[in-house]
This record gives sequence, C-alpha cells and structure tokens, in this order.
Amino acid sequence: MSITSITSKPTRTVLALAAGSLLLGLSGAGAAVADEGPATQIMSNEQWGAGHPGAMPEPEKDPQRKYALGKVISKGPLTVRSRPTTHSRDLGRVHPHQKLEILCKERGEKVGDNHLWYRLNTKVEAWVAARYVKDLTPVKWCRL
Repeated sequence: MSITSITSKPTRTVLALAAGSLLLGLSGAGAAVADEGPATQIMSNEQWGAGHPGAMPEPEKDPQRKYALGKVISKGPLTVRSRPTTHSRDLGRVHPHQKLEILCKERGEKVGDNHLWYRLNTKVEAWVAARYVKDLTPVKWCRL
C-alpha cells in the first residue's frame, strides 16, 4: 500500500492501523539466542516433581545442605566459566529461571556493577557471574 492511499483513508482507520502496527511491533520485539546447550543441567523441582529422587531438596527442609541455591535471572543463556573472569575458558551455558547449586562466592572480575562470582557445585571448577543469579539461600564465601 502506498503512502498516498493511506493518507486518503479516514482518520480513524489510519489511527487504528498505526496503533495495531505499534502493538504488534512491541509484542514481537524479542531476539532469539542460539547456543549449543548447557554445560551443567540442573533440573528444577518443577521439572522433576518434588517427590522425584533427582529433585533438589527445598531449602527450609535441608539444614545440612553443603551448597546454596540460586536462580538464573539473565535474559538469555548465561556463560559458565572456568575461573571468576570473563577471560577464562567457556564451559557452557545455564539458562534463565534454571536453579543452580552454589558452593561459594568469591570476588572476581567486575560484571556490570558486581564483583562477585558464584562457584557451582559441579565435578569441574565452574563459575557464573553473580550479577545474573539471584541467591535463594545464603551463599558462603569460598575458603582459600
């Protein structure tokens, strides 16, 4: 449709078309992010079901827990690193809303306005920037 045909339409029709275009443009503005999958897949209780043997115990029900719980709050996949710096080796990704088992926290490279990094409870040394993880239970400092 050319500009001349739009301008010849009644004002209400033009306003309705403009509002509809604006609404569609705002709702479809998300960007797709591709990656090769998570390095550490920790399934949540919602995915397993709370009674499943693989489900993580709820924080208030496990006082002997050796790790803290956190939840990824980034908008896209969060990179897992070999050390608490963005220059260290990329080990994979964790995804938004995914729950993480956190061993401890340590100061590292500043990400955004946050110097803290969380060490994950994995077989290999794995770190994520605390800037993108909400701690659900208190996180202890790493021992030297």
